[in-house]
Amino acid sequence: MRVLISGFEPFGGREVNPTALLVDAFKNREIPVPNELTLDQVLLPVTFEQSFEVLQDKINSFNPDMVICFGLAAKRENIELESRAVNKIHAEIKDNAGSEPQNKLISETGDEVYLSTLPLQGIAGALEQAGLPVKISNDAGNFVCNYLFYRLMETNQDTLRLCGFIHVPLLPEHAKEGEGSLSYSELLRAMSVILDYIKY
Repeated sequence: MRVLISGFEPFGGREVNPTALLVDAFKNREIPVPNELTLDQVLLPVTFEQSFEVLQDKINSFNPDMVICFGLAAKRENIELESRAVNKIHAEIKDNAGSEPQNKLISETGDEVYLSTLPLQGIAGALEQAGLPVKISNDAGNFVCNYLFYRLMETNQDTLRLCGFIHVPLLPEHAKEGEGSLSYSELLRAMSVILDYIKY
């Protein structure tokens, strides 16, 4: 199985995005990849204009069977497996290109909601069994993460490709009061658990 992993560059004034570290970890082979999987990774810009285009270019060249996009959700304490993407943009901060669209549709012709096609229950069970904090979420937000997730699902409705989005918390050293966190070692372990599950 061919698997594409994506992460995002830092945004919102933060110097580090843990999902960018995930991309680097795969490049540097810090995360073991099961023999059953062929894996590639891509780092995406946090912009409404370019994020999906960069991802789709990688999909077109790599032709994966599964796409798992990772994003940062600073206020969440768990690894959150997003179940659905909604057709809405309402940015509370500017993206990295300075854009801050308000109350807009992502697509004039697309569905109101697209559902993840990843095996969320199975992934959640594997992470839970490994002692990692996880939940299935129905809210991917209204920023670039949800935008990317929506465009990914809309574009891949007619393929056999499995696609979805996972939010992760901040690293402890970057979390402020009221923000969730997950250590780097736990983040890498979570990724190993996910890969071990999906290889079947």
